[in-house]
Amino acid sequence: MKKRTRRTKGMFTWRQLTGALVGCGIALVGMLLLSLLLYWDKAGEGAIGPVNGILKVICPFAAGFFALCRSSESTAITGAVAGALYDVILVAGLSLCMGGFVPSWALVGDLIICIAAGMAGAMVRGLLLDHPKR
Repeated sequence: MKKRTRRTKGMFTWRQLTGALVGCGIALVGMLLLSLLLYWDKAGEGAIGPVNGILKVICPFAAGFFALCRSSESTAITGAVAGALYDVILVAGLSLCMGGFVPSWALVGDLIICIAAGMAGAMVRGLLLDHPKR
């Protein structure tokens, strides 16, 4: 009798965690550059909002992009999990720095943005893996 093999993976893989950590690293570098620009008076306080908004989209996009390994994987789910992990890691880090967790609707909105951007990043990576350069 043939032994059964496992056909599906779980919802979480190490590749998704790696993608989320890459996104966190990009966010850290972006915020450090912004803080240096603010410190050197090269940017005003008005730059905080736009840079924050850009990082809220680019970083989970990168998390989803780097989470996808093969185009045969479920791109939407892989990117969504990577984006959600990215947001959870950042919120947990912020909660540790602030000394407590304060739930709000803004966190739910950020989670939705991170999931959508992570899905988009994985889908773009899937398209690039399907159609390599000729």
